[in-house]
Amino acid sequence: MKKEELIKLIQKLHSEDTTGDMVGVFHDRYGGITTTDSIRVDMDGGRILLAQEGTEYYKTNKKNWETELKFIKKS
Repeated sequence: MKKEELIKLIQKLHSEDTTGDMVGVFHDRYGGITTTDSIRVDMDGGRILLAQEGTEYYKTNKKNWETELKFIKKS
């Protein structure tokens, strides 16, 4: 995925797809599936960060996402 593609996708979303919660789903090579609501899009670094509940990074990741949102609201 490229940043430009993600931006274009978001800009073209249908109105019914613009509200509600997001869940991250990770499929590992052994058939395991991990889901989480701790998701952060890091456009500077070009990363989508997922943190599983119960890890040390889970709350930090959610807090960092809230900080990102506050930053764009000021712009």
